Amino acid sequence: MAESEEEIIVCYACAAPMNIASVVPYSRVVCPDCGTENRVKKHFGPYMVTRRHAIGGMSSVFVAKDDTLDREVALKILSEEYSKDETRIAAFEQEARLTASFSHPHVVRVYTTGRAFGLFYIAMEFVPGGHFEHRIRELGKVPETKVIPLAIQIAEGLKGAQSAGLIHRDIKPGNILLDSEGSAKIVDFGLALVTKGGKAKATEIWATPFYVPPEAIEGGVEDFRADIYAFGATLYHALAGRPPCSEESMSTSLLKAAKMKVVPLKKAAPELTDEICAVIDRAMAYESNNRFQSYDEMIVELKTSLKAAHGELNRDFQGITKAERRAQLRDQKKRKMITTVGIITLCMAVVVSLILIRTSGLGKKKDSSSTVVAVGDGDGSGSENSQEVASRYHSARRAMTMGDYNKAEKVFSSLLMEQDVQEPTRTWAGLEAVVAAFMDGRTNDARRNAKLVERHIASNPPDLSAGFAVGVGPILRKLDDIPFFDPAEMNLDENGTERFMGFLIAGLKNWEQGGLEEAVPFFRKIVEDPSLKGNGVLSWYRETAGYYLSDYDLLTSGPLDTEPKDPKECRKTIDELNETLTLMKTRGRAKFNIRARQLDLARLEKDLKDPRKPLKDRAKEIWKEIDSLATNYRFSEIDNLIAKTRNELSEGLKNTLTVVNSAAGLFLPEIESDLLNKPVKIVLNLKDGAKINSLAMADEKKLLGRLDSGEVRELKWKDFHTDQLIELHREILQGVTDGQKRLRRHELAIAFEWLAGDRRRARSAAEKLSSENSDFKTRWEKAAKILPR
Repeated sequence: MAESEEEIIVCYACAAPMNIASVVPYSRVVCPDCGTENRVKKHFGPYMVTRRHAIGGMSSVFVAKDDTLDREVALKILSEEYSKDETRIAAFEQEARLTASFSHPHVVRVYTTGRAFGLFYIAMEFVPGGHFEHRIRELGKVPETKVIPLAIQIAEGLKGAQSAGLIHRDIKPGNILLDSEGSAKIVDFGLALVTKGGKAKATEIWATPFYVPPEAIEGGVEDFRADIYAFGATLYHALAGRPPCSEESMSTSLLKAAKMKVVPLKKAAPELTDEICAVIDRAMAYESNNRFQSYDEMIVELKTSLKAAHGELNRDFQGITKAERRAQLRDQKKRKMITTVGIITLCMAVVVSLILIRTSGLGKKKDSSSTVVAVGDGDGSGSENSQEVASRYHSARRAMTMGDYNKAEKVFSSLLMEQDVQEPTRTWAGLEAVVAAFMDGRTNDARRNAKLVERHIASNPPDLSAGFAVGVGPILRKLDDIPFFDPAEMNLDENGTERFMGFLIAGLKNWEQGGLEEAVPFFRKIVEDPSLKGNGVLSWYRETAGYYLSDYDLLTSGPLDTEPKDPKECRKTIDELNETLTLMKTRGRAKFNIRARQLDLARLEKDLKDPRKPLKDRAKEIWKEIDSLATNYRFSEIDNLIAKTRNELSEGLKNTLTVVNSAAGLFLPEIESDLLNKPVKIVLNLKDGAKINSLAMADEKKLLGRLDSGEVRELKWKDFHTDQLIELHREILQGVTDGQKRLRRHELAIAFEWLAGDRRRARSAAEKLSSENSDFKTRWEKAAKILPR
């Protein structure tokens, strides 16, 4: 801040003016007139600083109160020196964008960014448990039974970052936080790189010598295996009580020599099991090709190491899969035993549950006024299991109200999948899982949950499912459809709790699919529904629907649609949108629209500064990025990319691409749903040359393939070439006799093939299907005129 600038406040004790322009945030300033201390620079946007948390080289971290959502946040504020440095400002903003570009329970969530007092700040999730570095300092050596569970969580977080195209580049004990329950969360993506084709090269080296991977020392090309090295070095430090090398300088020759002479972990800490030592030594291999080649592979070995650490590793089992299966069987027997001695669900009327107790007899239509909100259904005698179910349900509801939608969805989903959970608790848990995923901006997870709920409702006796089948069944069945739910075609005058949830899900689906205007009538209905007044649980959803309406007003009245004429106007609009972000109350599509617009403006700003790059070249870059994302089946990111483009692609092409991409994105979730119902015996080749002879979904998110050797391997869809997935599609469709369903699945396959595979094969399949179905022919001919060949 320039010396000539002034920022005047008045002393709260005597009202004397004070210039605090040169004062750092959250400082105590003594009034020159009366001597009273004043705490100044406490408000950053909607955040009021309450205490200092940590001080770093470029920034300080404060704990602040979010006045809007009444929660604590961590406020990372760039120092005044660096707030004048355009390079550091750009890096600071990139950190926020990168961290906010994906969501994972083991990565600290970024809420928003902003500027106050001429300083940039990032508001993020506050994790109260301290750093992993503090744990190491306190204990010296952390027991492996404590380290390994954290290691599994960190690996899952890094895997999430890799899926988003990021490598962290500064994994160390100080960048791993522990929450109040002891779970790990990765923080500080300030040095992260966006990978291109899985690899990237940093423009500057800035990492911690103890943990930096060898390939980064000389500024070489890095990929996720660089993070695996730093992660292994971090675990080495925790388990051995000291870093793997003692060299603290950034001298290239000294560091390389130190990395070559790392003492094997077993020698540094002989008390550790052989299994965990093998994992760490492999993670820290000097050559990246000798490290783990995927996080899935490392996680499997960490799980095996945990069993060894607990003395539970059974050498008769090959790998973790069979051992986990045995544990599952033990749990099932235990649940059955509990059931035989009298499992009856506890009737607990509480305000944090969303469960409808039917009070006028089964099978009869009930007035919404005769309902009681409760967890469970039964004679009130209760059981240990019913108390446990109620406790889990309440924890999920608390997570929802605190904004931890990911945690809430997991608990609700688990309740839906357990047969011992009584009705209507089980069905309501499934519906809340759908809502939680939507509110977190995860449309595919919401659709997956909806399919599970739909199947569950269909399997229930009519007297238990009639209300759900009518109230939400039609909504759940159409969540996969590309068109928006049309409010004009639905009777919004209907009331009742099941219809309430149906309207809420319909509104969320429209909103997350980009139909903000089409979502508004559903949210208005929920806010204004007179039949639900006084219902404590549903009132939270009514309040949340009000947040969506508020965000709609922001999105339609703010600077989203302005077209700046010069770079200065671009930067001003970006700053205005930062202010808008601080006022946003929902996640997902609304904030995405603003961030997408900011990226558009940043590109426009760059183009206006250097307008020499032709529009045609920019379009080529976009298509290159679309092809790269499609190769890895990252269709949600393609949707984001299409939305970000401005005049590089025509509106007609953007609209057609959005439809094709939405269909392609449904192709694999549909196959997952099929495999969850029934494994498929089929010979398929993997990209690494291995061959499987059967494929199944162990749960709604774990894909398992059996190799010719009999080994069961956990797989990802990107392990398969596109042509192999089309073969799988054909095999599954042989058992489908419903003509409309077959047509829809073929359409999804053609869209998938066109985006991710061979476009000539896709066109050939489309022409064949056009000859069989006139409706598809009309749609395809319209699209084919616009799509590039």
